[in-house]
Amino acid sequence: MDYAIQANHQNMKILKASIDCFGSHLKLKITLPDGNIVIRWGLADEDYLRIRNIIKENYFDSLEVGYHYELLPYVGVSLDKPNGKQKFLANLRCVQGQKAARIEFECSERFAGNMEWFKNDVRCIQDLKHLKWEKFNV
Repeated sequence: MDYAIQANHQNMKILKASIDCFGSHLKLKITLPDGNIVIRWGLADEDYLRIRNIIKENYFDSLEVGYHYELLPYVGVSLDKPNGKQKFLANLRCVQGQKAARIEFECSERFAGNMEWFKNDVRCIQDLKHLKWEKFNV
């Protein structure tokens, strides 16, 4: 079992989804066994638009102070039978107090590949140093 991923579902907290001179991205707070790091997770424009639209929705009767979104660290694959084309499905979670809603969305192959890299290869903060937020702060 991958402790860093399985034990803490809050390890990919979305702080911001936006576009800057480098392109579309998420600002994520990542929690790993050796601490926290804030990173810039680059996105294809299609993934940015899907995530931004999800974040703009109201998934509960009201979104009180303290709600947040998380990027869940896995991607599923669905096969479109008539066309034989793979669809990649990622998940966000909206958390408000004791309530949580999981929101599935179709993502790009690039997004799915990046998520697999994160899930399989990231074990500590050092593995994410090249994505540290301060390196991209403009």
